[in-house]
Amino acid sequence: MRKIYFLMAIAGIISLYFASSLYQPQKISLSEVWKYNGKDVIVEGKVKNVVNSLITISDGNATTSIYWDGNGIEYGDLIRATGRVGEYGNDFTIYAEKVEILQKWDEECISLPYLAENYEKFVNENVNVTGYIYSKSTGYFYLTDEYLKYKIKVYCNSTIPFARYDKVIVKALMIYDSTNLCFYLKICRDSHGVIKYE
Repeated sequence: MRKIYFLMAIAGIISLYFASSLYQPQKISLSEVWKYNGKDVIVEGKVKNVVNSLITISDGNATTSIYWDGNGIEYGDLIRATGRVGEYGNDFTIYAEKVEILQKWDEECISLPYLAENYEKFVNENVNVTGYIYSKSTGYFYLTDEYLKYKIKVYCNSTIPFARYDKVIVKALMIYDSTNLCFYLKICRDSHGVIKYE
């Protein structure tokens, strides 16, 4: 009789294991987060802001926040988060158990014309943009495209060792200055910089 109870207990444990391994949180769009309060979900989006453990992501249609204690997440990274939806102040957030970086912000190199024509996708994000040195000054330089149609100011702390019209890759934060109605790039993090385009 004991053998039967033992076998039944083992069978129960095995069935619970398989049932839990088959359970997968549902992948949802960011605009639906509020519908899943108290449930486990999977979301994907581009990082728009990082403040301590609170990450704001966007999928192009909506934004939501993710609470996660990990590190290595930067502006512009494409991430996937798995966690439980809960309240955070007057809004909903996802308390993440797992965050995966699907694509780092600097894996995709874009041209200056593409940045200029799609600026709304990149405001307050890290960008990895190619262009040509147009002019240099102390603390900044101008980046232009090959036809000199677009120009953007790039702020940097050190003098860059490149000559006028050298083709370069600039890794920087794209910022909109509302007081002067202009965009600029700022080299302000360890992962930023200017390198020669090869």
